[in-house]
Amino acid sequence: MTTVEMNTILGDRMEDSAGDLFSDTIKERYLNRAQDKVIQALNPHLLTDLHILKTGISMSTDNDVDTHFKSYFTPTLAGDLASEPFGGPLGILGIRINDSNFIRKVSFDMVKDFTTGYVSFNGTEPVYFVFKGRIYIYNNTANVDCYYLKEPAVLTTSSPAVNCELNAIFHDAILEFAEAELWRLSNKPDRMNSALARAYEYIGRYNQNPATNVIGEGLPFDYSSSNSLIDPIYPNYPVG
Repeated sequence: MTTVEMNTILGDRMEDSAGDLFSDTIKERYLNRAQDKVIQALNPHLLTDLHILKTGISMSTDNDVDTHFKSYFTPTLAGDLASEPFGGPLGILGIRINDSNFIRKVSFDMVKDFTTGYVSFNGTEPVYFVFKGRIYIYNNTANVDCYYLKEPAVLTTSSPAVNCELNAIFHDAILEFAEAELWRLSNKPDRMNSALARAYEYIGRYNQNPATNVIGEGLPFDYSSSNSLIDPIYPNYPVG
């Protein structure tokens, strides 16, 4: 759906096709809020239209954390990325050493335990954590690649019109959330709750789609062997 079509449908649902109660500006405001809600509620692997890869990010350094965590980059448009990530550092899907290994995320508590000797990290399994909106990486000076969700375009019917970047299958959920917001403004809690229920029904249905489209997606891998992982969906059967 285009933003114009979304506005028209939203007006029809609000029994306000002429726009006497809700102008296009107000409807666009809540369509954009609804778009953000859908992105927050969906599993990241479904949001392929917002996936971005920025390669070759060079490291900056400081001494704010630990001598082993001096290297960092800033995951913002003003910092080191090509666009703003949705949710700031929470929008990061993965980081890897430039064209090499992916880096495992650890908690700030684990980093604190590292500085006091309770846990240890090594160079063959790089790790990172988030502090002050920065990504600090253990013992790394190489450039890194960052995979993240970008902020969506702001929907508008003004010239030039901007349409929703998300896959069209998610547009109905956006409309339901926007409708719920407008019923809230109209002090119609029953109709608001009805729209919210439909919205979350859509979200629940979408989130049932596994990343691999294989039933069982999400089951943990068997890490009992240091040399190989045992896939619970496609186990390594003996040959012969």
